[in-house]
Amino acid sequence: MPIIIEWKVTNNMNLCILFAMIDEAQPLIYKLNPSLIIEKPFLVFKKNNIIIAISGIGISNASSCFTYIDGKFNPEIYINAGLAGCISDENNVLDVVLVDKAFYSSANTTGFGYEYGQIPKMPAFYTSDQSLSKKISQIKNFKKLNIATSDIFINNSEAVNTLIKPIKTKIEIVDMECCAFFQSAYLFNKPILAIKIISDVLTKKSNENQFNEILNKASNKISEVIYAFLKSFNVV
Repeated sequence: MPIIIEWKVTNNMNLCILFAMIDEAQPLIYKLNPSLIIEKPFLVFKKNNIIIAISGIGISNASSCFTYIDGKFNPEIYINAGLAGCISDENNVLDVVLVDKAFYSSANTTGFGYEYGQIPKMPAFYTSDQSLSKKISQIKNFKKLNIATSDIFINNSEAVNTLIKPIKTKIEIVDMECCAFFQSAYLFNKPILAIKIISDVLTKKSNENQFNEILNKASNKISEVIYAFLKSFNVV
């Protein structure tokens, strides 16, 4: 089982917000007006105790970015924010949700006795930090969903049946970075929370078209949620 991390809020706590794409982060960057302090290997912005890092898309980029940021800045708290696709009819576009459990959907070592999606000698899944989940729930009681992460864009029922259905736990949202951020946080013993906004619902419309249409609205909405969360830490 994932470890429980002991920590407490302090006024000078360093926080890092991890986005995959600059488009997702742009409204928050505009609102906070941080300085761009690093351009390569990752875009990194900083204002006081707040770091915003843009990992790029995919599992390798996500884990590399987390490792880079942790080694250079040693943040005490991480927040992964961004868009996620939804494979369940129970949720709607622009719903803001919290990640409960994060799984990989393209790892298969079941032949060696592991669960589908489990990396050998790693947990079968990772969880958002419970203290952070409780704190953000004081702002609003967001729905908590399970996410599956893969380098494969899930845009049809065949992909769901092949990559998602083998996971024993119910999966409702998908992305290409979250579980990698969570695994990195697990390895470095850092609390992390994922806040996702649903960009598209698989059964209702073509993913690619809907993603492009909704990106601007979604990034603005998630910026508002994160800003309110930052205010609860007294860092803005």
